[in-house]
Amino acid sequence: MARPFTVFPAIDLRGGRCVRLKQGDFDRQTEYDADPLGRAREWERRGAGAIHVVDLDGAKEGRPVQTEVISDIAAAVGVPVQVGGGIRTLGDVETVVAAGAGRVVVGTAAVGDRELRLRALDLLGERLVVAVDSRDGLVATHGWQTVSEVPVLQLARELAEDGVTRVLFTDVGRDGMGSGAALEATAEVASVIPTIASGGVRGVRDVEALVALDGVEGVIVGTALYEGHVELEELLRAAGR
Repeated sequence: MARPFTVFPAIDLRGGRCVRLKQGDFDRQTEYDADPLGRAREWERRGAGAIHVVDLDGAKEGRPVQTEVISDIAAAVGVPVQVGGGIRTLGDVETVVAAGAGRVVVGTAAVGDRELRLRALDLLGERLVVAVDSRDGLVATHGWQTVSEVPVLQLARELAEDGVTRVLFTDVGRDGMGSGAALEATAEVASVIPTIASGGVRGVRDVEALVALDGVEGVIVGTALYEGHVELEELLRAAGR
């Protein structure tokens, strides 16, 4: 029986609008939709089994900012909404859960504060996703603006030992660039802990390659969809949906 593989269309929020950044750079932004609710409904109508929402304002400010929009999105669709961006305290976790998040993505706080991630794990269980963001093999934090001295694979092992059930791995250098998925690096992380891939996905071939990797259970796709390089339906077929 084939293992489940989820294609998550991305909705990145800034100022209540749907945008995309290149390599996490807030000065390299393209705006696609004034209406993220309409976009969420469209992704669901076209077959998405889940939607990934990022609060970019929250990532920059270090606290959830777009919670009203997130709540509206969660109420507008019948599929799970995975939410990340600026979630750095247990209170933040509770805020986005109250807004309707089905899964919560915690990055900076989970990397730097083991006690917090253990408490978040107790609270959320399998609904917790830890973001493992990589610049040249080292963990990037604080909305990708800071690079730590922690190797990505070291963090992945620590998370697995703590009982975290999945991570969201992003090669920051590829995000929004359409340069192709980071297959080798993603495979290394997925060999340690179940992984959702993100960053650089161009189309069907990237998804087919990710599906073939042991331990990879999903992929987040943004720019390639918004710029029309590939249709969501094509990616869903490549994922066996």
